[in-house]
Amino acid sequence: MTEHLGICIVGCGFMGQTHARGWAAIPEAQIVAVVDLIPERAQELARQFDCDHYLDFTEAIAHPEVNVVSVCVPTYQHAGVTIAAATRGLHVLCEKPIALTLDQADEMIAAAQENQVKLGLGFMRRHSSVVADLKARLASGELGRPVLYHASDVRELRPKRVMHDANVNGGPVIDMAVHLIDLWNTIFDSPPVAVTAQGLTIGRGRPEIAHIKDQAIDTATIIVKYASGDIGTFVVSWGLPSKVNPTQHHDQIFAPNGLAELYYAANQQELRLMHENGLWQTLSISHQDMYQNQIRSFADWVLNNEPFPATGADGKLALQVALAALESIRTGQTIQL
Repeated sequence: MTEHLGICIVGCGFMGQTHARGWAAIPEAQIVAVVDLIPERAQELARQFDCDHYLDFTEAIAHPEVNVVSVCVPTYQHAGVTIAAATRGLHVLCEKPIALTLDQADEMIAAAQENQVKLGLGFMRRHSSVVADLKARLASGELGRPVLYHASDVRELRPKRVMHDANVNGGPVIDMAVHLIDLWNTIFDSPPVAVTAQGLTIGRGRPEIAHIKDQAIDTATIIVKYASGDIGTFVVSWGLPSKVNPTQHHDQIFAPNGLAELYYAANQQELRLMHENGLWQTLSISHQDMYQNQIRSFADWVLNNEPFPATGADGKLALQVALAALESIRTGQTIQL
């Protein structure tokens, strides 16, 4: 049984920095290596956490003290880094989405299984007590079933332009929708059976992303039907002009026994319900950091084999549904799963 975790952070951008802060707070863990193609970024993170820095991830994961790798690079690189790490016998916490293709996801899962290492996915919402509470209330029938869960994410062109590249991060139908899909998979506790979607690329032609040859769908409506009868709907746009960032609405659940609303932030999540009398009731609230909970949970999985809620298989299922949404957009047909 592993008693100490030597951490390598691959990718020192926003998510890499988030993972680094999370690992630094785990008593049993020590960050020993960070890697990024931008030397200054790797050097700065290494300075903050007093560790070695690299430009080549293959050198970083070969560090003799590393036994856990946080994969925080663009999606198209997830498979290569994960498979290389797993082949060396290293456990992997990979940011969502798992990959750009199901074949890549299968290869990642197989590499982890063949080398008997853990592969976890960064679906941080699974690590909120509020989500657990919502799942329990749905299961108990308190809200009634079936329900319709609606969410939206609307904003300007992403500052990280690669988020608009279909061959790098896949656009929001892959990069963002998997969050909601995995959440629905969790709280409905039922398999998705059909996906219908419509989409546009409304940012096409804007000079900020003119250099991207294969621009991803940036605006879509996605509808996922579950065997339970529950429905998830997601409206997303990452194609609006600069500074056009409307206030994000809470997620809403239309249920037979009322209207539930969820609010998510890293350090605050809240679930409330409007009853038949029109009055709001706060059902649960958490001020815990979902990202920190995720790191702690993954550490416990590696150290003590305690259950981790988002495995490679969960990442593959979310990707399968997202890819079905893109297929529905392309064909105009409902895709049966």
